Amino acid sequence: MTAALPDSFVRPAIISDVPFIGDIHSATMQATLSAALDHDLPGEIAEQLSRENLSKSWSASISAPPSPSYRTLTAVEGAAIVGFAALAPADQALIGDPEDNPGTIEILALEVPRKNGRKGHGSRLLAAIAEFAEQDHAGEMQVWIMVGDEAKTRFFQGAGFAPRGIQRSLELGDELVTEQCWYTVLEPEDHSGHNH
Repeated sequence: MTAALPDSFVRPAIISDVPFIGDIHSATMQATLSAALDHDLPGEIAEQLSRENLSKSWSASISAPPSPSYRTLTAVEGAAIVGFAALAPADQALIGDPEDNPGTIEILALEVPRKNGRKGHGSRLLAAIAEFAEQDHAGEMQVWIMVGDEAKTRFFQGAGFAPRGIQRSLELGDELVTEQCWYTVLEPEDHSGHNH
């Protein structure tokens, strides 16, 4: 007889999740950036991305979110924290006029460590983000993906995201890494005969 799989679900993050979120974020960010640079991270960058430093910033985000639309979510399997995500309204200035833009939710983070991958945690986090985006009447979701992060690119492409054609560079010590903006349009809730 096979053991039943533990319950897996997504819920709003609580302050006791912070050490686990810090741990996950530190591991995934360091791996992503090392891959983008093609070598180990310089010491000072690794230090900035330490579990302690990232836990401090997540603690602040969860205990005092910068805005009511800023949310942090946790993926749970049984009693373990196996991933997390954060979302907030995107920077309007980047996208253009608010009139042309029915509101864009930016996925600030969506991280599931490789050891917890392929169990649907990322998809559950993304589905929860999409629900919040709809509640906030957003028309789009967007995410910045490091160029060369194949796993994340495949995940978001599979979820219907496409490149927006905008990129930005991040300085890491003396080097630059590039992120690309990917987006997807959310279907409006009311399907009252309007053709797209």
